[in-house]
Amino acid sequence: MNPKTHTEFFVNPSRLNYSLDLYKLSKNDLIKLLNSDRKRNVLTLEKLNKILNREESVNKSFLNKFARIFGTGLTWLLSKRELPERKTSSIFFRKDSFNSYLNLESKKRIAYYEELKSELEILCKQIDFKPKMVFGDYKLSDNPENAAKDLRKKFDDAEKQLFNKKYISKANSDRDYLINLIRVLEHFNLFVFEFTDRNRKPEKIIKFDGFFMLPHIIVLKRQQKYIRREIWTLLHEFAHYLLKIEEIDENTEITNSGAHVEKWCNHFTYSFLINGFEREFSGLIYASKGNNYYKSEIGELYKKTHLSEFALYTRLKTENKISESDYNQIKEEITENIRKKEEKEKIKTREKEKIKPEEKKSSSMQLGKDVFIAGPKEIRSKLFEEIIKINFFKGNMDENQLRQYLGIKPEQDIDNEIY
Repeated sequence: MNPKTHTEFFVNPSRLNYSLDLYKLSKNDLIKLLNSDRKRNVLTLEKLNKILNREESVNKSFLNKFARIFGTGLTWLLSKRELPERKTSSIFFRKDSFNSYLNLESKKRIAYYEELKSELEILCKQIDFKPKMVFGDYKLSDNPENAAKDLRKKFDDAEKQLFNKKYISKANSDRDYLINLIRVLEHFNLFVFEFTDRNRKPEKIIKFDGFFMLPHIIVLKRQQKYIRREIWTLLHEFAHYLLKIEEIDENTEITNSGAHVEKWCNHFTYSFLINGFEREFSGLIYASKGNNYYKSEIGELYKKTHLSEFALYTRLKTENKISESDYNQIKEEITENIRKKEEKEKIKTREKEKIKPEEKKSSSMQLGKDVFIAGPKEIRSKLFEEIIKINFFKGNMDENQLRQYLGIKPEQDIDNEIY
């Protein structure tokens, strides 16, 4: 065989068009993506049209580039297998707009969880597990405050049960509280997935904070510094679950306007988290310079609840208890205080991580590699893990699939991870 011979392939046009529609890309957008990092353009509009008409083939380099950009397998574009019906396959085909600007990385992350949802449905069916809605039907005409109070009682009862069974521990921090909330939601048949956005380039940072997908999946972006924002997002997406309305959200914690659905979800979330301290908040008449914008009172409520200062002041704005200009000023102050706190923490972290050259060399020699400081661990869905394990024990998947789903490394003993 001539080593200079390159294998060429004809792509499946329906799959290429599906990708364009899914990610809301024009043909020119796709051309720019595929031509990036190249000294000269190798794909033109004329060439792309010929590829779509199956008049021209593509090489492996084209497939590799496409797979890297969209996170697909190398042969995904070539497959003749029918794609699922559009409305069932993606939230992007079920809704026209969202409460968050979505760049390509955001859309890819959502597409990943939609694919996982499809796999999860099969896994549940294989073990005859049917996650049922246990809270009844809620509508926008229902009072969100009453709904929050009723469900708070159910959550508290479930939390006690899980604590007595030693399934959860006492919450000593906001992070602990978030974990316990997730475990309670799992108790009620919801799947909650948390992920860490490791992108550093501004154009690649994932924009949304969380989203809800029918029928029972909530996805959260880990908030390393703003745990209360993640708590708020979790409950906000849970409110979407109650209403059976899908959404992709960004920073709902400081949003005091928007559609009726968002107002309902935010009112529900506030009412759930203010738990027991409604009177203290309702006693705040009007925040102004004269009463120092209730900073002392808001500080006390911050300590007693899992509401952030952002959320508390946004609630004041929602109830017309602070002017627009004062509200914006307070938001800027809070943002600046957070920035200064983060800067101090970064300095402390850098000081802790400083290692003398000889110590670093010694450590590297002992470990056989450079010193590595592990990043924060994501909260894993125990409900999802349990379903994977049951499928494995029933022979519905092999060891490689089990390791892939649960993130078990080849060098790790599988028995230690699943028992």
